[in-house]
Amino acid sequence: MLKKELMKRSPIRILEKTINGGLGAGNLGVFTARKGVGKTACLVHFALDKLIFGQRVLHISFADDPQHIETWYKQVFHEVSSTYKLADQQDIYNQILPNRLILHFKQADLDLNLAELSINRIIHDGSFVPEMLIVDGLPFEALSYEDIKFWKKIAREKMVEIWFSASLHRDGLDVDEKGIPAPINKFYDLFSVIILLNPCQDYVDLKLLKDHDSTDLKKLRLKLDPKTLLIANRRLGN
Repeated sequence: MLKKELMKRSPIRILEKTINGGLGAGNLGVFTARKGVGKTACLVHFALDKLIFGQRVLHISFADDPQHIETWYKQVFHEVSSTYKLADQQDIYNQILPNRLILHFKQADLDLNLAELSINRIIHDGSFVPEMLIVDGLPFEALSYEDIKFWKKIAREKMVEIWFSASLHRDGLDVDEKGIPAPINKFYDLFSVIILLNPCQDYVDLKLLKDHDSTDLKKLRLKLDPKTLLIANRRLGN
């Protein structure tokens, strides 16, 4: 398959269509689930989709081990290439790498002012202007409303879309009257799109919990395959 055909057939086109064109510049989106369900895999699949389109992605990691991020990209790209029988796989991967930048911060030393300085330096001094920011590994249970407002400000000032991963509470699914689980619910109005990863018998269901200002939440009909770590179409009835 040629790269152009892959871009057209990607299941991420389904998500974009469902949420009226996608997340959009200036907005925040989040994948939320318990640890180990597939949040990072979803983020990396989204990032690779942008990269294949020739756009730039800044991946900001607050994980303890930054080395695994590069491994995620290689693994998910390999699965995408194999699943869709992509031609010239290595050449395409080499082409997209210059459009991806990984920035790592230690979670224990979380300093949003330092993060902002680094982002500004990369964009202005380094002439790397991303269309998407990926923010992975933030400890949402310990974050304040002002912390997420910081990222909203970044999204609007830099005119980028920002996708996050957020771990749910360990003990049970604590949801509010809107059906939004903690700890994401306290930031509800700052996120434009909220997607819950719900483990099923042999796949992980992607459930749309918030779609911009829409009150009619459609079914995504998408799943995460736990074996390939890819977002895929889900048949009706599954």
